[in-house]
Amino acid sequence: MEFEIREMSDEEVEDVIHLEYDILGYSAFAQLSMTDYKKKVLVAVNNDEIVGVAVLYWNDEIFCLGSVAVKEEWRGKGIGKSLIRKAAEMASQLGYDSIMLEVNTANSIAVEIYRRVGFRIAEIIKHYYGIGKHAYRMMLQVQGS
Repeated sequence: MEFEIREMSDEEVEDVIHLEYDILGYSAFAQLSMTDYKKKVLVAVNNDEIVGVAVLYWNDEIFCLGSVAVKEEWRGKGIGKSLIRKAAEMASQLGYDSIMLEVNTANSIAVEIYRRVGFRIAEIIKHYYGIGKHAYRMMLQVQGS
């Protein structure tokens, strides 16, 4: 099964928001639309179907990965890794030396995926997702900066 990674088109906004809600229960893209951050959405596409997304946002100080979501039937095929690699390329091209993300400490699958692509835990943020629900702030060093 093949897929391509590209930037989201304007016509795909609703599809991306629905995919994030279906997989994550929220839309980082929708939440970020109300902020001053610069943002970009990468999509993984197979035969005109969006099978994965990565939401990126940045300002003068930081470059962040807001979310990565891959449809269940497409997991384990390298889509998440490809989206993160493309995000790292973009961060490097824009002059950043790292990518930051937050992930729920209870989401061991996501934490392991992020570790496998090179993210390291930088700190624990207590009660980030509510009382007793902590997050890891993870960082990935990128090339070429």
